[in-house]
Amino acid sequence: MIQEFLIATNTEDALELKRTHEGSVFYAGGTEINRLGSTIQATTAISLSKLRLDTITEDESTIRIGSMVTFQQLLESPLVPQWLKDAALFCGSFPKRNMATIGGNLALCRDDSYLGPALLASRCRLCTASLTEKGAYCEDNIPIREYHAYHAQFKGTLLLVIIIPKASRFVGTLRFANTVESHAAVTVGFGASVDGEGVIDHVRLYAAVKGSPLQRLSAVENSIENGELTTQSDVQHAIAHDIEAKDDFSGSSAYKRYIASDSLAQLFAKFLAGGVK
Repeated sequence: MIQEFLIATNTEDALELKRTHEGSVFYAGGTEINRLGSTIQATTAISLSKLRLDTITEDESTIRIGSMVTFQQLLESPLVPQWLKDAALFCGSFPKRNMATIGGNLALCRDDSYLGPALLASRCRLCTASLTEKGAYCEDNIPIREYHAYHAQFKGTLLLVIIIPKASRFVGTLRFANTVESHAAVTVGFGASVDGEGVIDHVRLYAAVKGSPLQRLSAVENSIENGELTTQSDVQHAIAHDIEAKDDFSGSSAYKRYIASDSLAQLFAKFLAGGVK
């Protein structure tokens, strides 16, 4: 149960409060804090409501989404690409969509993440803020793959903005669960582009499989880029071989391996067919 609720006045203040209050958590939408079965348990919450991180803007080459933007704001903004709206709609509860934030969902990197696979597949970048060991404030602009690959090292770091490039790129995402309110057995994200010579490049395949870490399928990505995997069937078989899955309440490992490989292969086929970006 939350016993202390602190309101940060700015980004540096939020980080300092986090540093000086052991076991505290940043409070964005609050949908995960202390709920039944959540990994986020705390008695002190640090509200980010005054940090003005709830806007969506654009410039010539990017769309900038503040980390406090809610799922519902994503759905209602004309600036947000369709693939991200598709991911936001995986959350079937309207009240929850009005609370849950893009930064909170990404920061958790859950094994049933709504947005994680799609954002990772998009090759977006993140603006983050942190304090050095000596307490100096610093901000960084990093690729999202780095945030995912070294997630444990970003503990205590505050997500500020998600930066999505406007460059032509296919991104697709699919989710599989018993109901819209159930934990997803599998959520996948596929992204790729084509260079000026018609060669497939910058392939990204990510899968959030319940019971396993949110995973990147680098070997399959490389095989697609090298021209070793060219058909939907080739890709499906390669993913089924490489993906990690475990038996649990959401399904057997064989079921989740099949669903993940088949859905990513479908997105690959849609990409080859010139699907909607």
